[in-house]
Amino acid sequence: MKKLLLIFSFLTAFAVNAQVPDSKVPVPADIAAIKKAGKLVVAMNGPDSPPFFSGEGDDLHGLDVEIARSIAKQLGVPAEFRRDAKSFAEVAEQVRDGRADIAVSKLSITGPRLQVLRFSNPYVILRQSLIVNRLWLSQNSRGREPYEVIRDFDGKISFIRNSSYDTYARINFPKATFIPEDTWTTVMDNVMSGKIDAAYRDEFEIKKISFEHPEAALSTKTITISDSVDHIGIAVRPNNLQLLGIANFVIASEYNNIDVKQLMNRYKENK
Repeated sequence: MKKLLLIFSFLTAFAVNAQVPDSKVPVPADIAAIKKAGKLVVAMNGPDSPPFFSGEGDDLHGLDVEIARSIAKQLGVPAEFRRDAKSFAEVAEQVRDGRADIAVSKLSITGPRLQVLRFSNPYVILRQSLIVNRLWLSQNSRGREPYEVIRDFDGKISFIRNSSYDTYARINFPKATFIPEDTWTTVMDNVMSGKIDAAYRDEFEIKKISFEHPEAALSTKTITISDSVDHIGIAVRPNNLQLLGIANFVIASEYNNIDVKQLMNRYKENK
């Protein structure tokens, strides 16, 4: 009987000890570097993009800010936001060359970026959309449906310089004349005035235009490209696999499948 009790006690102690993490197991290099620095450096575009990110200093808020802070919380360090990037391309570059640990900045997952960075699972998936000048559409329809005109688009198309739509436009509309601009406001002003024929961005930003400027419907028409989507994810350097796993965990548990309706509700709440 005593022998059986001794065996039981040994097995119980073994089972308990097996559940205790081995403090001698080394922390992966990417996590160790963040903990040593005492902060998670987050690359985020300089120009505001509500409801993803807007404000400054202690008043910085938005979906991407929340996600970044949730990742930092998992690591036990504060998030430090780097907002000096002048484009989405520069945001990606800051992570690639080590100036930031992670990019949480409404960053689209594109082929060129996947060649130099690793991306999380997308936390937002948006359809690509166009705002087309009505006069140009009328002059070029020749009895065709709008989607047929867009399929063979050969007019002047504009988008934000060095954004994912700079890449998408050149792939999806090879016959077009490309006119990149530094701001979305300039792009929209030009399409409404007829200076360009179409503005290219995601469906959420297009919906924002109809909410903020309902008069735009008089001179433009919105066309959603149902078979072309924009995946928004979090970027890390290729060897930062542990950090990527934490980002995916945060997305899966707190920010999974955020849709356009939820984004619009967030946007309206902060107007």
